[in-house]
Amino acid sequence: MKKKNRNSIFVILLALFLLLISGCGKESTTSNATNESIKNKAPSQEENSKPKVAVVLKGIDQEYFKLAEQGAKQAFEDFGVEGIFLAAPTQTDTEKLINILEDTLNKKPDALVVMPSTEAVIPVLEKYNEKDIPVLLIDTDLNWDGKTTYIGTDNYTAGKEAGEFLASKLSEGDEIAILEGVSGAAVSEDRVRGVEDVMKEKGIKIAASQAADFDRVKAVTVMENILTANPNIKGVFAANDEMAMGALKVITSRNINIPIIGIDGTTDALESIGKGHLTATVAQKPYDMAYLGVENALKAINGDTVEKNITSPISVVTEENALSLLKEVKSILGK
Repeated sequence: MKKKNRNSIFVILLALFLLLISGCGKESTTSNATNESIKNKAPSQEENSKPKVAVVLKGIDQEYFKLAEQGAKQAFEDFGVEGIFLAAPTQTDTEKLINILEDTLNKKPDALVVMPSTEAVIPVLEKYNEKDIPVLLIDTDLNWDGKTTYIGTDNYTAGKEAGEFLASKLSEGDEIAILEGVSGAAVSEDRVRGVEDVMKEKGIKIAASQAADFDRVKAVTVMENILTANPNIKGVFAANDEMAMGALKVITSRNINIPIIGIDGTTDALESIGKGHLTATVAQKPYDMAYLGVENALKAINGDTVEKNITSPISVVTEENALSLLKEVKSILGK
């Protein structure tokens, strides 16, 4: 009798043990399934509804581009978009920019805001048009019918403003030098054309006009060569502030006191102008260009009307107003 009881108890305990193991196994399976479900959960409707806007710049190696970057990223935040920001290492690396634009197309953005380099990028921009993706140009306009809009400076007007200011420091018959940007870039060509028209009107001779690729170091070499060949230069126009600062270095090293004017309004230039070194600059608004680019990209995505040309304001900055603008630019950059 005792043996039967012991056997019965053993059978009951074994059954309970097997039941417990079976229960634990089910709990583990359910838990794993739930975790896998969470892991593979589809994006929420809110996440899916966010428009995707890509901003691609022709360079990131200069402060000017970093101001545009800040404008784009602030707009991403303010307008609640899924933002993609990319940039070529330098504005002379057009091949890299084209590769970035090709890769970005594969990300299937709803709109593209691009600061192009030259018209060499048009074929890849055409591919965006083929996929009905609006393309908005900022800073640099292109002779291309496929653009939704151009947002930026009227570069011919900027050149004229710079030319008028430079001419006010000179006399009829004086000679000047021009430092051009990247050869073939519409930005540079338009600015130079504006200066040329003013100088022709004022009777001031352009003794030399050479490209320095918007680069400070190259501008030093180019300016040295120009002054060696043309020692009577009385003024310099540079198509951006980086080149203006390069020209200033040469002028200072030769103990020459002549006016130099650039275009952009970067901190280095503004600090130099405030100290009475660089003469002036025509300040642009790259932050605003990129911000407006994202804002108008959303309009294009939603089917709203976008103006074909949105002009960004410019201003001539001299020693009198350089420090106030410097404070504003530093604030944007978090300096």
